[in-house]
Amino acid sequence: MLSFLRQSIGRHTFVNTSFRRGAISFARNMSSSEPVVKEGGSEVCPDPPVPPPSLDHPMEATAQEQPADRAKRPVEQGGSEEPAPKLLKSENGTDANPEAPAKRVRYPKKKVAMMLSYSGVGYQGMQINPGTKTIEGELLTAFYRSGSVPEGCSLGRMNFQRASRTDKGVSAAGQVVSLKMLLLDNLVEKLNEHLPPVIRVMDFKRTTQSFNSKQHSSCRSYIYLLPTYSFQDVEEVTTDKYRITDEKLNEVNDLLSQYKGTHNYHNFTSGKLFDDMSANRYIMEFSCQKAFEDEGMEFALMRVKGQSFMLHQIRKMIGLIIAITRGFAPKTIIERAFGGEKLDIPRAPGLGLVLEAVHFDWYDKKWGGDDLHEPLTWESVQDKQEAFKKKHIFPNIIIREKYNRSMMHWMSTLPLHSYDVVEKHNPMRCFLGDEKDKDGNKVVKQDKIPDNIDLAGFKSGQTPEEFLETLPREEDAVSTANSTEPDQEAPPQDGDDAETGMMGEAVTAENESNQNEEGAGVVLQEEKDQEVPTPPEAKEEDTPLGDSERTEGSAQGGTT
Repeated sequence: MLSFLRQSIGRHTFVNTSFRRGAISFARNMSSSEPVVKEGGSEVCPDPPVPPPSLDHPMEATAQEQPADRAKRPVEQGGSEEPAPKLLKSENGTDANPEAPAKRVRYPKKKVAMMLSYSGVGYQGMQINPGTKTIEGELLTAFYRSGSVPEGCSLGRMNFQRASRTDKGVSAAGQVVSLKMLLLDNLVEKLNEHLPPVIRVMDFKRTTQSFNSKQHSSCRSYIYLLPTYSFQDVEEVTTDKYRITDEKLNEVNDLLSQYKGTHNYHNFTSGKLFDDMSANRYIMEFSCQKAFEDEGMEFALMRVKGQSFMLHQIRKMIGLIIAITRGFAPKTIIERAFGGEKLDIPRAPGLGLVLEAVHFDWYDKKWGGDDLHEPLTWESVQDKQEAFKKKHIFPNIIIREKYNRSMMHWMSTLPLHSYDVVEKHNPMRCFLGDEKDKDGNKVVKQDKIPDNIDLAGFKSGQTPEEFLETLPREEDAVSTANSTEPDQEAPPQDGDDAETGMMGEAVTAENESNQNEEGAGVVLQEEKDQEVPTPPEAKEEDTPLGDSERTEGSAQGGTT
């Protein structure tokens, strides 16, 4: 047998030295194993030798030579060695062993689409910007405090993406964002607890892992609320008593219909040339209708639905229509604006612009009916969305339009535009110049209602001065905080908004008018008997930066 193994081992040259020695030792033990006779006469067989390692696994011999230094588990009273039982996780997230440290319940992290509604008044836009008050900044704080996103997780790590970017003062009724987050119980309620009342999470839905709210959106819908006296002829005296006629409304809709289809909108944005293919945009719908009467004024509602919009595009489209209906520009300028010439086109104020909805028709067609994902249509929260618009969005537009006169001031700059090829120097821009006081300082108009005040509590028939008097003053808040003991929180005063933290210093904030945004330098005097006094330390706010029509999505080059 020994010679047979030696011959077999010699043929397998790949077997290492350890295997050969083990095989030879096994053969010797087998050949020399004989029964052992004890004194009692009974025969006892010796312990069987360890079998040789398999030829298929020669490295097992090396492993067997290593000492077994692993510690055995404690032996129970029965004498048998059994593995220790595993600790089971209890329902409250802690181990069954009371001495073990508490473990946090791990919620699943999933990709979701979240629908938001917010009033942009008092915010510097949607996109987060360090050092400024933005919508995304408020959202990020709510994510951290609710525990739906780990503390310190950046927007990039959570795959955060907005469907449309809104700028300073622009509101949204149906903004959609996509991100990865922990699906907590009662997630919507927990997020809204840490958000101001002008920002609300309406609903969220599970999506595919590759979902992107910007890239998967098929089109977007905007509304623009404006007073109907914007369409009044320039030869007539413009007042709040004006009511639009059916003939004028039909004229406006005929002009808006020229925007439908695919055109080159390089004249309706900034930084785009005529030969830039991204300047081609597709407009599906554009119409105007009577909305309602409120605060003694009649308002019209414009609706536009397009595949994507560029910076200032909607505001310039509406601004050109107003200039035509008032008689400052010919009707043929619309077709001319689609050409290669760079024309001087006014930009309407951003106060009335609202992102109404983001549509995901392509996504819903492919994934909405697979029994795993829901279509992103949001019918279940339409009533909440309409209630939010009536409480926070529309009042902020209507009341500010009545008392701050943003549209009226902007219309005074229409004669300063040439509606022709842009020149390096336009003498009409410097015709009126900036109004100055006796000391030579520039006169800045102060709005009766500052931008950082929410007007949801404004009552009908109430004047701005009466409404502002109901808000807490800065000195009242300071005196209340000083009179409160250090270990107690100051109780809320009458008129305090605990969630927004609006204080009395907002009453004295100054705001640039929209004519400064246009560069016209027109300053109109308001009635002196209703002015709100301005302290010397009040600083001038930045002028509006634009509207919400950033470059969203890619142009389709004339096709949908």
